[in-house]
Amino acid sequence: GLKPGDVIVQVAGQATADPTALADVLAGTRPGQRVPIEVVRGDGKVSVDATLVRRPLEVVRPEYRGRTVVDANTRPHDPLSFRFSLESRDGRRRRETLDEIPGQDLADIDWHASRSADGRSVRFTRTLPGGLMASKEYRLITAADAPGYALDLVIGLESPAAKTVVTYALDGPTGLPTEGWWYTQRVWHEFWSSLAVRDVALRFVGSESTLISGLKTLDGTLDRPATTVMPDKPLSFAGVDALYFASAMIPSTGDNAPALAEVRSIAVGEPTEPARKKLVNVTARIISDDIAVGPDQPLRHQYTIFAGPKQPELLRQFGAPKASMDDIVYYGWFGWVARPMIALLHGLHAIVRNYGIAIILLTVLVRGAMFPISRKQAISSQKMQALQPEMKIINEKYKNDTEKRGRAVQELWKKHGVNPMSGCLPVFIQIPIFMGLYRALATDVELREAPLFTNAIRWCSNLAAPDMLWDWTGYLPGFLTSPEGWLGPYLNVLPLVTIGLFLWQQKLFMPPAMDEQQRMQQQVMNYMMWFMALMFFKVPSGLCLYFIASSLWGIAERLLWLPKPAAAGANGGVRVVDAVSEPAANKTTAVAEAARERRLARKKQR
Repeated sequence: GLKPGDVIVQVAGQATADPTALADVLAGTRPGQRVPIEVVRGDGKVSVDATLVRRPLEVVRPEYRGRTVVDANTRPHDPLSFRFSLESRDGRRRRETLDEIPGQDLADIDWHASRSADGRSVRFTRTLPGGLMASKEYRLITAADAPGYALDLVIGLESPAAKTVVTYALDGPTGLPTEGWWYTQRVWHEFWSSLAVRDVALRFVGSESTLISGLKTLDGTLDRPATTVMPDKPLSFAGVDALYFASAMIPSTGDNAPALAEVRSIAVGEPTEPARKKLVNVTARIISDDIAVGPDQPLRHQYTIFAGPKQPELLRQFGAPKASMDDIVYYGWFGWVARPMIALLHGLHAIVRNYGIAIILLTVLVRGAMFPISRKQAISSQKMQALQPEMKIINEKYKNDTEKRGRAVQELWKKHGVNPMSGCLPVFIQIPIFMGLYRALATDVELREAPLFTNAIRWCSNLAAPDMLWDWTGYLPGFLTSPEGWLGPYLNVLPLVTIGLFLWQQKLFMPPAMDEQQRMQQQVMNYMMWFMALMFFKVPSGLCLYFIASSLWGIAERLLWLPKPAAAGANGGVRVVDAVSEPAANKTTAVAEAARERRLARKKQR
């Protein structure tokens, strides 16, 4: 029932004298709540009822220092997006990155606005000293394939009185979302530890996309703060890349194609807390060539502005041909595994309509495909366990002769068909699957805000983030619970369940220690598990769900479906019984029984 021009004076019975008061009132409400709102409309007051919803996400938004709502006298802390300014005019240049040429203010000043008759575009104009008039026009795009994700931006310069030579600068988007900054680690093939939450992204035709570190931009440690635009490699796009969203300026290739000189990465806002440098607000600045503007020489350059989610199929529609934006979705070295797995996950979700169930089904498919390898690894592991007494005898017999000891061990393995490397094969296969799935679950925008159960339950309501059961800030030291601390501000249950299952698997599958050295190694492995718990504590809950399902599958494999030791008659030996393959269960002599008989024979000879 609200209309443009209404002045909200009361919400839920509480006065809202200014925007800050309105924010305070709304802070005490919840989504889905229905509240009465009193507004001033014209000369009277009107009461309406409204159902509240969560605040929609803004891909590009103003940023304020320490405040999300401001009054009319407070300006944004960081510069706004897509600012048009002059880099130089008739030889006069700006001195600092965020300053302007004295008397040629365009970026931080009000322009005159006018709307087109059809309501589909808005034009802003401003006249500078000397008669130079600058203009910016935003137009809505109605592309059916990408509704709501793009605008056309046409910038112009006109000088009716006299000729002037100018170089303009067009800044990109600012204020992209910072969600996930405290639990995610962004990676790129050029950077592994210096990426911020938002980094400058650009691509030239004929090359791959490039990320320019926001942290290095802030520190001034970039090797190349400016990238030259080459005639044979025109700019495809330049903008800002965040975790799930991106926004960029895409130069036109038609009649109004801009003539560009370089692209720069600039920091437009420094975080208020030094410990949170990764929240730096950065953007790309496009610098034009020197352009002569005169009475009959107007300048008119066109760009497309993209602002939307990082969906590869959507990003392929933006940018130059064969140089689109899709490769800013980066999965790391194991992208060749991540891409088919994430495609399979999306296919499963299309069937079951729940990403939690889809991840479990994906785990079943992966572990089911690996079952033959797991079975061989389990049999080999049990044979190695049965041969431990024999290997101990060999070690004692040849403890001073490494060559003979190694030869004897090899002959023992060969005699009983044991390959010690077969136990490593599942690990080598799991590593790319783990890394690929980790990057996929941590960067896939489809998993953002995807709940394990339902949005009505806030626990585990975002499979791309930790499950966040309980906010324990204030109950533990700050170096643990601060957003940049070791553990983070929430108690997460799924990582603890994951590590608990790892420890259970280790206890079930690890052979008993034969000597003090093996006992020490097993203790070290137990301690390493707790160290892994720290590393896993802030991983996406979707990844924990994968590990939990995988561990339960592995335990079921070993206890129910894979070979297991059983009693073998009067000799008291042990033979391997295969619960899956019946012929294997009827084999006569097991490795352990044969080894025991050989030991008894040697004892009788002595």
